[in-house]
Amino acid sequence: MKFKFNHLFIYVFVALLTFTACQDEAINVNNPEEQEMIQPNTPLVNFMGNVTANYADYDNFLDESSCFSVELPVTIVMGDVTIVVETLDDLEDLEDLFEQYENEDDFFDFVFPITIIFNNYSEVVIENEDQLEDFIEDCELEDDEVIECVDFVYPITFSVFNADFNIVDTVTITNDEALYSFLEDLGEDDNALVVSINYPVSLVYADGNTVEVNSNQELSDAIEAAEDDCDDSSDDCDLNLDELENLLLECGFEADFYNEAGALENTLQLHFDESGSVSIVGDPTVAETGEWEIIETDLGYKLVIEGFQTFSVANGLWLLVDCDDDNDLEFKKETDNGFVTMKLELDCEGNLDCDAQEIALNLKECEWWIGTDLLSPNYNGPLNFQEGGIVTVGSNSGNEVTGTWEVLLGNTGVFLVLDLPGDYQVLSLDWRIVECEDDRLELVSDNNGLVLEQNCNVEPDCNQSDVSEYLMSCYIVPTINGYTSPMTYFEFSENNSLFTMYQGDMPHNGTWDISSDDNGVFIFINFPSSLEEYNDQWYLQECNDDGLVFSQGDDILILACDESVSGAFDCFEDREVVMCDDDNDGSVAFDLNAIYDCPEDNVVWTFYESLMDAEAETNALISPFVNTTNPQTIYVRVRLADNPGVSEIFTVELIVENCSNNCSEEEVDSFLVECIWNAVNYNGSDNLMNWNFDFEPNNQIVVIYNNETTIDATWTTSQSATGVVVTFSNVTGPNIQAITGEWLVVECEEDRLQLQSGDNILVLEQTCN
Repeated sequence: MKFKFNHLFIYVFVALLTFTACQDEAINVNNPEEQEMIQPNTPLVNFMGNVTANYADYDNFLDESSCFSVELPVTIVMGDVTIVVETLDDLEDLEDLFEQYENEDDFFDFVFPITIIFNNYSEVVIENEDQLEDFIEDCELEDDEVIECVDFVYPITFSVFNADFNIVDTVTITNDEALYSFLEDLGEDDNALVVSINYPVSLVYADGNTVEVNSNQELSDAIEAAEDDCDDSSDDCDLNLDELENLLLECGFEADFYNEAGALENTLQLHFDESGSVSIVGDPTVAETGEWEIIETDLGYKLVIEGFQTFSVANGLWLLVDCDDDNDLEFKKETDNGFVTMKLELDCEGNLDCDAQEIALNLKECEWWIGTDLLSPNYNGPLNFQEGGIVTVGSNSGNEVTGTWEVLLGNTGVFLVLDLPGDYQVLSLDWRIVECEDDRLELVSDNNGLVLEQNCNVEPDCNQSDVSEYLMSCYIVPTINGYTSPMTYFEFSENNSLFTMYQGDMPHNGTWDISSDDNGVFIFINFPSSLEEYNDQWYLQECNDDGLVFSQGDDILILACDESVSGAFDCFEDREVVMCDDDNDGSVAFDLNAIYDCPEDNVVWTFYESLMDAEAETNALISPFVNTTNPQTIYVRVRLADNPGVSEIFTVELIVENCSNNCSEEEVDSFLVECIWNAVNYNGSDNLMNWNFDFEPNNQIVVIYNNETTIDATWTTSQSATGVVVTFSNVTGPNIQAITGEWLVVECEEDRLQLQSGDNILVLEQTCN
């Protein structure tokens, strides 16, 4: 409000300081000191104006300007969702929602006209987006024009003096806007006032701390301190009766009930209404309505809930014991089984698994069937939600009627607002959504329930690419108008060729193609005239795991993967088979029957020397097969045992390698004189493992030793027609003397030698520390 006191004038300070007269009237006389007067355009008045100015930053995510805020309530539209923002808590919820679209531009629109409020509380009505953009662009705000982290504790009173410095009025200020206007009026020429603040005055900082001041200087210091050290932390929870009631009405709550031992016993959804009714939704989804009120007692505020039968756990006299900055509340009540705790968590979307925008988008997908006690079973839809808020609904006669729909995010959750005519008018209610899945919604309105279930079979849930991929992924069994020709399959190829083995022994070649138009996805088949019933354009009607359903007029064509073929050839693949050439002549006898170890008993496979033979099934190879070139590629044709027309051809590359790993005498010598060697295997036993062999390089001495015995033996190497021979002599000692004699090197590696003498095998391995 604004206060105007005409005909009062400020006298010069000389007069004020020399004025000492008294009044005969009953009104007390105060001669204010100069430093306690409130004078326009002074630092103190400027400080007070900045504290009480309209703080417009809190909705910057909405209007992108700190020069003004948007007056509430305001309505915005996001896609098909209309959101009414009525309170500051609504703004907080909206800001959380906007974070999901932080990388998007122009994802919401105001519903004009709107009113904007400037820092000085002046207001302008905005009629359109262009006008709003002009004000945003013109915004120029100094950093210190608004001090947001300290507030006055109201009421505050001012004394107003006449020309004789007698109090002629006391002005009581109760809010920021009134104080801001009062201070502004001090500076107007026709409102020259002599005023002073009636101390003490209290200030509250953003961190919840309060300070009491008793002079203009203390007040100025306190505000300046707040400006220098601004703390944006939220106020401590200190609810009064009105704030508690408003909080309960703000949104829905998720209520968790705990027994005295602290165990969670129940979780419900509570929605408080300003009419005094409270509704509960539980699991299973049942809506029930009771009554509530807040009373003030010597112990504090108590929430009275009564009238519930199914959810009687909520009934009772609940004492508020705690709350936090997130507006979560904790109540307790005493029962025969001890204290029960109810924790209320603010939940403006009813704990839904999807938000309002997701619901609106999902509703426009497919059709939705109705389940409710308000209609007879014959009136079950379906509902078809369309762009622009139009919904069509079927009736028992099969005719369509048209109504409207809207998804609304309100104070108590997400609502589906329906306006339907005729037989479905009974559903024209504001339905709060309590359960949300992709294909199912559960809704309540008072004590009425509504279930919507999605049916997407009307339009196939696959695109052109999906259909093409499916057709080429397997052998396709065609069924036309309910008839499936025996031993018949289609083979769709990427080059648009189409092959069929009709009834097992009649091959036909054709073509196919796939495309889309306004009527959906379609395939085009072209076979010879003998199979003309499959020809021409077929539109896709359904697609699922069981196959694809197409239509052509009244004809139905089902194309499905042959389950008997599916997986039959999985064991087979293109392979390489490598065998050692013992005699180094480049040829080996390959056991063809051992190449594939496949357990399938419904397939038969045969090898051929050329692809032409495999395709013609002529000149089959007999196992064992001796390769004629190295490497050599042969072919295996795999077919179904009960349907020879279904087959695949794989390649097998036969490779012959010289597996000999014999070393030269020089190499064996160089290996043995490096490090220590151990006899890790003698005819399959490790009983010589504890003997160490130290081959000396120049004198043919090998020192053979263990922890108990050391033997100086002799070793030599020689080259024979069959390979390198290592000879041990003068080996005396228990067990170890068995190595005496000539040993042929049959396997040779730098750190491992396998030696053979008659039927005896000796393996030496190198140990280098």
